[in-house]
Amino acid sequence: MACQITNNSSLDMKGFEDIIQSLVSFSQKRFGFDNPPDLFLNSDPMNAKKMLGKTAFYDPHSKEIHIYVDGRHPKDIMRSIAHELIHHVQNLRGDLDGDHYHGEGYAQKDQHMRNMEKEAYLEGNMLLRDFEDRKEQTIYKEWRINKMSLKEWKNKELFTLLSDRWGFGKNIVAESDDKEITHMCALKVTHKESGQVGHPYKHTLTESGDISHYSVEFDDVLVENIAVEDLDIMVQKEHMHAKKDEKPHAKDKPVVSEEELEEMHCPSGKKDDELEEGLENPEKADLDKDGKLSSYEKKRGAAIEKSIKDQKSMDEELDEMHCPSKSKKDDEKLKESMRKRFARLIK
Repeated sequence: MACQITNNSSLDMKGFEDIIQSLVSFSQKRFGFDNPPDLFLNSDPMNAKKMLGKTAFYDPHSKEIHIYVDGRHPKDIMRSIAHELIHHVQNLRGDLDGDHYHGEGYAQKDQHMRNMEKEAYLEGNMLLRDFEDRKEQTIYKEWRINKMSLKEWKNKELFTLLSDRWGFGKNIVAESDDKEITHMCALKVTHKESGQVGHPYKHTLTESGDISHYSVEFDDVLVENIAVEDLDIMVQKEHMHAKKDEKPHAKDKPVVSEEELEEMHCPSGKKDDELEEGLENPEKADLDKDGKLSSYEKKRGAAIEKSIKDQKSMDEELDEMHCPSKSKKDDEKLKESMRKRFARLIK
């Protein structure tokens, strides 16, 4: 059963409604409920001006989710929806019944409701994360396809489409580049997957001083547009500079992708298929033959093992969705298929 969505705001729902419906459907399968809540997208300009304004609420009596959408990133809106969907699940379980305080500050005044809020934060965030990851998996089985990084291409394609569609990319693309902005800037970072230490020489910068991606100089290569969550910040400081400012770096170094950086620093130059063999034979997983598994071998081995376990269910989903990547392995055909999928979502 589809979720009834009422748009009381100026938000353009073309394409976005399909993503919301897909998230609600995903939550129904996970938590096993038949009747989804009604969802209202509301506008409140005065609330939007408040630093700690309301983002959303769930009405257990009418089974309605209300989301405030003014000035918010689409993914942030999705996060609020996922959170309130957990409250809907709690309501259907009967956990919101009884003599409990539901007024202002309920998370501080009623221990039971505080526990409900804890569950909503944990399960809601994981619901959105799993929904996002599963979307990526059904479009592209990343670790099984050849060395060419379709993941990198996919991220750029989505970024371009979303930027054009909702305009939120305008905060990142250089506009008013001469304006100096105060922000916390990383000076030294470690790339989580490869373990390589480097120095950022460029980054995205919004008007509010937020950074989402760094371009980093490592010992031998340059890697552009690494997401902040893929880096451990070792040294940072607050300073001010314009958006286009670029720190000194060796411009003659080759520019490589994150996947190529990880591959360059894989122990003994081994690939994931050798680690996959090691899952069945522990001796093969010990790539360095030192009698123990390194953190890299354990981490990559665990990731591959999870992918193997998920493969059967992923294949079934692909069959149901008639995903072209099921039978077409040519990269250009895969790209064209994914472009059409993205276009349908973003329209």
